[in-house]
This record gives sequence, C-alpha cells and structure tokens, in this order.
Amino acid sequence: MKKAVALLSGGFDSLLAVRIMQKQGFEVVGLNVITPFCDTSSAALEAAEMLGIECRVLRTDDSYLELVRHPKYGYGKGVNPCLDCHLFMIHRAKELMEELGAEIVITGEVIGQRPMSQQRHHLEMLDYHSGISGRLVRPICGKLLPPTEAELIGIVDREQLYALSGRGRAPLHQLGEQLDVPKIKSAMAGCVLTEISFAPRVRDLIRHENEMTEMWEYEILRFGRHIRFDRETRIVVGRRESDCDFLSAKFRECCARRSDVMYWEPESFMGPSVMLIGRIDEETKRFALNVQVGYSKNAVPGNIVFHRYFQTEDWIEPFEPTEGFDHKQFRPM
Repeated sequence: MKKAVALLSGGFDSLLAVRIMQKQGFEVVGLNVITPFCDTSSAALEAAEMLGIECRVLRTDDSYLELVRHPKYGYGKGVNPCLDCHLFMIHRAKELMEELGAEIVITGEVIGQRPMSQQRHHLEMLDYHSGISGRLVRPICGKLLPPTEAELIGIVDREQLYALSGRGRAPLHQLGEQLDVPKIKSAMAGCVLTEISFAPRVRDLIRHENEMTEMWEYEILRFGRHIRFDRETRIVVGRRESDCDFLSAKFRECCARRSDVMYWEPESFMGPSVMLIGRIDEETKRFALNVQVGYSKNAVPGNIVFHRYFQTEDWIEPFEPTEGFDHKQFRPM
C-alpha cells in the first residue's frame, strides 16, 4: 500500500486532507509538532483515532527557538514566523517520510486562507525549499497548483484532488460531509505567537536572553503574569490554578537545581504561586513576595507564610509585606 505522511494539527482542514488521500488508497501516518507556543497534540491524537491512522508527536528542540529569534522570512503582526515555522514542520515530515519509506507529504493548506502563509507564492516557496519538491501535496487545493511530480508519475490521482480556495468555511464543510469527515467538537487554541498582546513577552525574553536561557523559559510565557524587575530578573505570577500547576511542574522538571530560579507557594492562605528568575538576592525576593501578596485576596498581615522551593531544598517561611507596596504599579507584559 502507498504511504503518506500528513502534518496533522487536529483541525478540520488537516482531517479533510487525510481523508482525501485515504480515498486514493494511501496509508497515512500523522505527524503533530509541539512548539513552546502551540500544543495541539491532544486534538491531533483524537483526530487520528477518528480517522483510523497512527499519529506521531514530536516536541521541538532549541533549533526551533533559533527560527523564532531570527526568522528568515520575517514575522506577521505578532512575533509569528509562520513561513519559517511551517517549513520547519515540513522538514520534520520529510524526515519521517524517509524513515517510513513513504511516497508523499500532505498538508491541509488552502490557497488564500491565511494571508501571511497560504498565498499561492507562499505555497510555491515552501515547496521549493522543502527538500521534497514534487512530493509535497495539498489535497484540498491541489488542482489550483501546478501538477506535482507525484501526480505526473501516477502516485497521486490529480482528478481526485480539489480546487478550494479562500477563507470561507462553508465549501470545506460541504466537502467534509461528502467525504464523511468527522466533525470537530470545538475550535482549537491557535499559536499564541500570532497574538499581538503576547508579542511583548517574547520580545522581552529574546532581548534579555543569556547563556542560561532554556526552552522551558519560552514555554512558561503562555502562563500567568510576567513582570520585568530589571534586565536580569523577572517574576511570573500564576493567574489561575492551571498556571500554578504548570509553573510548579516546570520548576520541578527543569530548574530545581538552578541557582537563579526560586519558587513559592502560599502556605497560610489561598493565592497564586510565584517564580523568580534571574538575580536572587534580598531585594528581588522581597519584591517577588510583595507582588505575590498583592495578587492574593486572602493574605492576612501578621499571618503570611510561604512554602519556598529553591534548588533541592524547600522550607516554610513567614513574610511581612512592605508597607505601602502597590503591586498594580508594575504592569505585567
């Protein structure tokens, strides 16, 4: 049986692309790529189960961060290097294609759907730089593009590809009904790099990077409130329970032995956890704890106790807030 590797986000378009090629007799293996800014692996695995295919999940490494810092093809309105990112994923799909002995890589791209990455010239550029020119197939809009090598030699039947374009969803949903593509329960969260409000956090971290900056520091940008204290130091305050859980897990997983990271959880009251990254001294610790108390509704002066985690040790410590400290003067990024 012919094999194909599909970039599988779990979104409707990627399901549609897989189904089109299944109708042509391809055994499809999905590939989902997790970045520090977008994790659709749960949706992709659910979609793979609905489609009856295998899905492999790949987590990006430091090479991905380099394209975020210095994108060859630039940013969109946020700090979204969409073309560089998509090319990165196509290269990973190419590697899996070679490993499996597959004939083609397929994507759910639609001409004109995304202005920053899915115009005709974008798709042609991605094909040219993919390293698999002629074996990169877009089943949903393939008839609007020049025939690929895979079509010319008969691996892919061009007549069974489609010619959809634009941002309208109705034609895609109509095609999905014709091909019996499972409906998606709800819309997925997109990549936060496209959000203009998120961009300052990324730019700030890039601007203040040092030799100790690691992948997890980019991962936590999606969680909590981020406040810059000085060029060396910032704090992260959990906004909700899920933020606090993520910060706690990342501290224990990635930085419990680092001397430039501390983490506190409230012990005597309900409130957010806080992570201090950078310069660790009495000034920065007191600042972090004052901000933490400021965001806590139930902290009672005279009875404020924290559970402190630092490197491999943890202990309980009382704290008395600085009188007159106003946490609202420090606006989160």
